[in-house]
Amino acid sequence: MRRDLVLIFRFCSNFGLFSGLQLYLTFKFGNVNQIRLPRIKHPLYLRPNTSDVPTFNQVFLQNEYDLHVSAPKVIIDGGANIGLFAVLMKNKYPDAKIICIEPDQENFSILQANTAAYDDIYCENCGIWNKETVLKVFDKYNGGKWQMIVEEDSQHGNVPAITLNTVLEKYAIRQVDILKLDIETSEKYVFRDNFKSWLPKVKTIVIELHDWLEEDCSKPFFSAINQTFARYKYYMKGENTIIENKDLDFSRA
Repeated sequence: MRRDLVLIFRFCSNFGLFSGLQLYLTFKFGNVNQIRLPRIKHPLYLRPNTSDVPTFNQVFLQNEYDLHVSAPKVIIDGGANIGLFAVLMKNKYPDAKIICIEPDQENFSILQANTAAYDDIYCENCGIWNKETVLKVFDKYNGGKWQMIVEEDSQHGNVPAITLNTVLEKYAIRQVDILKLDIETSEKYVFRDNFKSWLPKVKTIVIELHDWLEEDCSKPFFSAINQTFARYKYYMKGENTIIENKDLDFSRA
């Protein structure tokens, strides 16, 4: 009962009384294949009884990505899952170019469906790594579709890896205003080396660190930050660690 009251409060706080109650009932009875939200231009597609629902809660009810940034022009969504963060950002910042990177094929299919109606959202079916290689994608820790792990496996893997430097070159990006990463332990490798070419170009990093899955996942991340940024602001929001690079201003001169 208490959980239901909390959910009703969150739905109504975010979407208004009438729409909030409607959405609460929609989720309660599992009718989430296609939903419409106030202030979101196009419908969202979710898979009932999957991790899509807690992912929705994290993005739209708990507001863990309610970032205080000034009109970002470029956003990279690493570990995009089914695209809920990208859709939220695109509706909040319609002029932003957003690049979504998701290695799991089933997630990627829903990601494409959720972002197809928007201009300037680009989707890459690959995993982020510190070098060009081949990865395997699997549910290593039985966490469902929001916790798919990628590991380097040149013999049995079937998912290409992409570096963030390659992403910047491919899309002619000079500065990344928001880099969101939820890459399920891959941060241990992405920030281990080969970061000096792209990390100085990132203004704000929003990352979920996964030391609770694999020991010392956060060590390479904080080491890279301290090597690269002379000045930065650090804080937490929900499960996310947020770093603001104070070496950069918002100009692209």
